[in-house]
Amino acid sequence: MTRDNAYSDLELVSMLKRGDVQAFDLLYSRHWAGMYQSAFYLLRDQNACMDIVQDIFAWLWEKRTELDIQTVPAYLRSAVRFKVINYIRSGKIRADFYAELAGITLPAEPGPQDFLELNDLKIIIQQAIMDLPEKCREIFLLSRDGQLTNRQIADLLNLSIKTVEAQKTIALKRIRTAVDPHLLALLLLPVVTHCS
Repeated sequence: MTRDNAYSDLELVSMLKRGDVQAFDLLYSRHWAGMYQSAFYLLRDQNACMDIVQDIFAWLWEKRTELDIQTVPAYLRSAVRFKVINYIRSGKIRADFYAELAGITLPAEPGPQDFLELNDLKIIIQQAIMDLPEKCREIFLLSRDGQLTNRQIADLLNLSIKTVEAQKTIALKRIRTAVDPHLLALLLLPVVTHCS
């Protein structure tokens, strides 16, 4: 077995079930990049996304004799979604994840694969930002939109760095509280299909 396109995905799965390491390697080389992109689109964390892809393939190898896959790309997209959901639920998300999510720019002309749910999520985030106490909102926006460091914000507003850090933490917690229920619902939709 030397050519990547010599076998269909389902043929490779059938070979994998018999313990064929080359079939496993071909499935990995054929699908890892799309899986990584799907996870990265949602998490924006390279290490976490690589871990998710590796975990899925390790699980595939361990459970190879029990696999019942009809469509490999759809199966792997679902696996990525559920791993991402579990990662979010575990609370391991980077501290700036919600700030980055708040800054996502939607395309000027959304196509059929662009996500209305993402637009709804942006509205929820914007409302959560607007609901922050005035000083907290100002600090958060100076950090996110103004790209100012904690020291620069502290100097600009005549505050201590500890106060700036505390206000940013409050802002991110409130945004997370507003976003979390909607984010998990968004991930349950076939969002990652645009990366396939």
